[in-house]
Amino acid sequence: MLLTAALVALGHRSDGQQARPIAEQLRLAGSAPRGALLYLQARDLSALMRTWVASPVRDEFYKSRSFSAFSNSRVFLKLQQRREDFEKAVGFGLGEERLAELAGGASALAIYDIGALEMIFVTEAPRERAIATVMFKQAPQFQERSADGVAYYVRDVTSDFGRLKQQFCFAYSGGKLIVTTTEGLMVRALRNEKGGGADSLLPSVLATAERARGFAAHEVTMWLDQGKLNANRYFNNYWLHQNVRESKGDDSTLAGIESGLVDLQLTRGSMVEQRWFVLRAEGRQPRPAPVSAEQAGAFARFAPADAHLIEVRAGDPGGRLGETIFSSLFGRLPDETRLSSQVPDRTRSSDDDSRGSARAERYSRLDARFDNDVDDDMSLSPARASDAKAQPNNPAPPPSQTSGLTGRLEGVMAAASPAGYCEIVRSRMDRDRPFARFERAIVVEMKGAASLDRAALEKIVADEMRARFVVSGVDPQLAWQAESSVRYLAQSLLEQGAAYSVSDRYLVLASSREFARDILQAAATQSAPQSIDGDVEFYAVVKIADAKPVFDKLMSKLDGKTEADGQDEGEGGEVKFFSENISSLIGASKIREARLRRVTDGAVVSERVIYSW
Repeated sequence: MLLTAALVALGHRSDGQQARPIAEQLRLAGSAPRGALLYLQARDLSALMRTWVASPVRDEFYKSRSFSAFSNSRVFLKLQQRREDFEKAVGFGLGEERLAELAGGASALAIYDIGALEMIFVTEAPRERAIATVMFKQAPQFQERSADGVAYYVRDVTSDFGRLKQQFCFAYSGGKLIVTTTEGLMVRALRNEKGGGADSLLPSVLATAERARGFAAHEVTMWLDQGKLNANRYFNNYWLHQNVRESKGDDSTLAGIESGLVDLQLTRGSMVEQRWFVLRAEGRQPRPAPVSAEQAGAFARFAPADAHLIEVRAGDPGGRLGETIFSSLFGRLPDETRLSSQVPDRTRSSDDDSRGSARAERYSRLDARFDNDVDDDMSLSPARASDAKAQPNNPAPPPSQTSGLTGRLEGVMAAASPAGYCEIVRSRMDRDRPFARFERAIVVEMKGAASLDRAALEKIVADEMRARFVVSGVDPQLAWQAESSVRYLAQSLLEQGAAYSVSDRYLVLASSREFARDILQAAATQSAPQSIDGDVEFYAVVKIADAKPVFDKLMSKLDGKTEADGQDEGEGGEVKFFSENISSLIGASKIREARLRRVTDGAVVSERVIYSW
């Protein structure tokens, strides 16, 4: 979090460096011993630190509720305690000011053990500048030792309440100031400097960088041994998204990644983040043929100016387009495989009590099962009741899967030969309603308007709506009607609807006829954006600043935050995660918009993210 805020604050600089050999750009990895989990380098750390310290974003971040929550978190307090142990042992501070003092030009940090904080810091600096630092002034208080004829200074450190024995070491060799938290890393680093790097991290970093097409090191570059990180319990415990081993370890999760390289380029108006991920052989999945920049631009034209999220996707090899269409029209159904299992009550003896207990346990969590079968299997629509009776002791599958409507919709769309599709979302707050309103739509490129079976599409959508929202035995007489070029499903259910239109070879489906109409109008009046660079497998635009007011109001209500709570921005008290922590971080970063482009080249997934202010 702190690194992200710092890099955002530095995005007011231009880049004019000429390309150099990759090994030269990553040369400091040659000083670090091999075996690191993570390698992070800065092209000019001294300049970055000066810009960060002078940045108004720095002050806003440190005053934010986000930093307040972080500073009271377990991981922050643990790091603070560890830093205090080191400061007490070495006799000087090790905070942000010390880093600014030590920072030279090109600098790097490599981490080998997260829990023990085993790391090495290397920075290129003139000898006279390194000797003038507080560390060398304190050198007489350290033990002087040598490795391959090079002197280094070491002091023992006891940390983690006496459970961990470490060292703080520093040396100057080969034009570099080197600092480590274990003596073994210092000895290995000095041998790399002396003996040509036989034990260096550089070959591992280069193995990833040489597969990263178009790689060039800019202000900050990070290399990850993702395989080792996935096996690290600290990473697993503190990784926010908790998606290391989901979905059987395919390449949509971290388990499918072997190594990664991330580079940040800072400009006056934006920050460009380029990512390359090398996939594990056993984790690679079939990829759709990418859509061209022109196709992606044509999709993006359909997004109205007030849309907050745009996602362009190539093809549909996984057969999920039907499910995506239903999610856009009616909302996403819960994934019951991810819901916590219920613990059976084994304290009752009679059959009646057991059945009653099982029923109570089944509805102790009001998830999709309660919505599907309420209190009586007969209350289900006919398409659902037969499946519920077939498996009385198991949670009912999502409606669209139970009835086979998703498969039927897939067949209709397959006949239209979709080349790609675009999802569009906008949100708004209505004055007379307490919560936000989300409108969703999907635009599908077909081989031609004649390839779509409209009658079949209308029947399937109406059946799905009836199955989701109508109680068995009630016939709401759902009927499709036309309004200009938009056809919509007339009904009396509040906040539920479906509409579609065909524009040339594009099928537009939306959760309301108003949204469908606005999408068609946008496509007729807007020109394709020029910022899409090359073919894309996935392209997204997130309008962060525009969506933030709706996000703040909605999350404040969900968090139960009152106006009085909002007036207290000081320290102390609980910090609500969404309405305060995330919101204040977004506000401090000043990011207006983010654009992401993804493409796969063999075993390497490449992503480019542009954060604009």
